[in-house]
This record gives sequence, C-alpha cells and structure tokens, in this order.
Amino acid sequence: MKRTWLLRAAAAGAVLLAGVLAPSLAAAGGSNNSNPQAPSARRLVPNATVAPNACLMYQQMNSVEQKYRKTNNNFTEYFGTSVGTGYFNVACGSLSFTVPRGKQALVDLSAVAELDCQGPAGGNTWCEGRFLINNTPVPTPDNTGRSDTFAWDSGNGGAYDWQANSLEQEYVAKCPTSSTTTTPCTYKVQLQSRLDNGATYLWVDDLTVRVDVTLGTVRVTSVTP
Repeated sequence: MKRTWLLRAAAAGAVLLAGVLAPSLAAAGGSNNSNPQAPSARRLVPNATVAPNACLMYQQMNSVEQKYRKTNNNFTEYFGTSVGTGYFNVACGSLSFTVPRGKQALVDLSAVAELDCQGPAGGNTWCEGRFLINNTPVPTPDNTGRSDTFAWDSGNGGAYDWQANSLEQEYVAKCPTSSTTTTPCTYKVQLQSRLDNGATYLWVDDLTVRVDVTLGTVRVTSVTP
C-alpha cells in the first residue's frame, strides 16, 4: 500500500511539473524563432501610443545655406536573394537640392542608422554604403579603383548584432552659367548599400539622412596627413 501511494504521488508530481515547465519551454522556443527587434516582439510600455511608421522630410532654407533631413523609424530588411550583389537604394534615402546659376557649394552628406549586416560565419563579410548625386558616386573620400570600399557595417558579428553606424561624404557642386536659362541646377541625392564578399542580409532601422548645402567658393587643397 505504501509503495502504491508513493508511485501515485511521484506520477502526480511529474504531471504537475510538466504542466509548469511546458509553457516556459514553449515560450523559449518561440523567442528563438523571432526577431526581438521586430515590432511584433517588442515590449511596449503599457498604455503607450505607438508611433506610426513614417519617412519624414525636413527642410530649412536661407540665402546661403540649405538644410535637408530625412528620418525613417521603420526598419527595412534587404536579403541577398532579392537585391543580389549590386548596389541597391536604401528606403527613405533620396532627396534633391539646387544651386543657383554661376554658383558653387560645399555639400555635406551623412547617414546614421541602426544596422545589422549578416553573412556566413567566419566569412569576413560586410555591407557597403555610399551616396550618389545625379546617379554618380560621390567622389570624396575617393576610392576609385581601390579595393577598400566603405564598409558601413561588418557581417562578422552574426545575427542580432545591431550597431549605430555612420557614413559621411563631401561633394562640391558647381552650377555653370548659361546664356539661355537662369534655372538653378538640380542635384538628386540617393543613399545606397551593397552586400559584399558573400554577405546575405542587411537590416536598416532608425535612419537619419542629412544633407547640408553651403553656397560659396570652395577651395580644395591636398595636405599632408
């Protein structure tokens, strides 16, 4: 009788323990299959108002300077199976500015974002960044013909290795005089990225693109580092 009671007690304890552990194990398994940065998995403050996804444009203009900002709080994922190995446009990364006829300007371009570049383990992969102006790569810093492209983020950290990284370039815009028009020259800016050396994926979130255009003669000199 005593042995039977002990067996029944052990069986009941096992059932109770399984009931307690089952939800925990299921939750752990589910969390491993989801991206903790994705909106569906984020822990929101109770009763908080969720900000809508938005690509916002800011402009501030005066006689000698133009300031442009674009921000995007919505993450975008770029998979190698879709974008391939060539350059692709980054969402919310385009805008335009103008320079009056016969004038020139120094243009500061920058992009800051939360990035996660991924690739095969030990593959030494990276995700490149660059700006285009009128469909031509911004030449400063100039890496033409060189192998050291601008690595916006490394893939060696693996999945869920988010980092706040920046890209900054300089451009001299010169709008030539014309005998037939006084219309300012328009310059189209586009932020791009690329998956390099076998990288397979790039996450871009909380992006801020900044373009500052300062009118005036620009002097460029070569100096000793």
